[in-house]
Amino acid sequence: MTPVRHKLLAALAAVPLLLLTAATPAPAAATGYVALGDSYAAGVAAGAYDPASGDCHRSTRAYPALLAAQAGSAPFLDLACNGATSEDVLTNQVPSIPAGTGLVTLTAGGNDLGFADAVIACLQPFTTDAKCYQALDHSAQVARDDLPGRVDRLLDGIGRAAPGARVVVTGYPDLLHTGTTCFVGTDARRKRFDALTDQVDALLQQRAQAHGDRFADPRGSFADHEICAAHGTEWITRIVLTPLWESFHPTAEGQAHGYLPVVAAAVGG
Repeated sequence: MTPVRHKLLAALAAVPLLLLTAATPAPAAATGYVALGDSYAAGVAAGAYDPASGDCHRSTRAYPALLAAQAGSAPFLDLACNGATSEDVLTNQVPSIPAGTGLVTLTAGGNDLGFADAVIACLQPFTTDAKCYQALDHSAQVARDDLPGRVDRLLDGIGRAAPGARVVVTGYPDLLHTGTTCFVGTDARRKRFDALTDQVDALLQQRAQAHGDRFADPRGSFADHEICAAHGTEWITRIVLTPLWESFHPTAEGQAHGYLPVVAAAVGG
C-alpha cells in the first residue's frame, strides 16, 4: 500500500483510540467522503457523465470519483454541479452532507466572479481589450470585496453540517499559458486572466487556512498543460461548440493528473 493511499484511507475512516467505559459510550467515527462544488469538481469536459446527475454533468473521471476509487470502499456522495456558485453549494449541496462525514472536498468560487462572461470577453475572437479588461476588473472587484464573505459562510456551513470532517478546499488551475504565440486571446489578455486566477486561489487558500481547513493548489501540476502551452499536452479544453458548456474546463487528463494528485496529498498530509 502506498503512503498516500494509506493516509487517505486513514482520513476517510479514522477511528479514534478511546478508553471506553460502560458510562461513556464511544462517539461515532467520522467516515465517508462528500464532494461539493462547481463544474470543475463535477468534471465537466472529462466525459463519462453519470446520466442520473442530469444538468450537473458529474463525471466518473472527475477528481472526486477518482479519489473515492483510490480510497476503496468508504461511502462516497458526489454533490458537485455544473454552474454552482458558492451560495448554490451552501443552499443546495451542504444540507445533504451526512452528519458523520469524515472528508469533504470543495471547489467553488469561480462562478461567483462571472467567469463565463470573462471568457467570452477575453478569449473569443473579435473582442476588444477594453471589453476584456472591464470584465476582468469586475471579477477582480467581486473577488476582493464579496468572495471572502461568501467563502466564509460556505465553510462555516460545512463545519456545522459535518463537524468531524477533514475539509479540503481546492483552487483553480491557470487556464492559459503565456509567452507563446497562440490564437486564444492575446498574450496580455492571457496574463491578466491568469492574474485573476492567482488572486482567487490566494483568497481561497487564506480563507481555508483561517477555518483550519486544508488547501490543494493545482496550478503547479497543470503547469505546461494550460491552453497555448508550447510543449506539453493541453489539459484544458479550448472552445467546444458542441456542447459549449465544456469549453475552458479540465479534460480527463487534467482531472487525473492535475487535480487528483494535489487533492490526495492534501487529504493524506
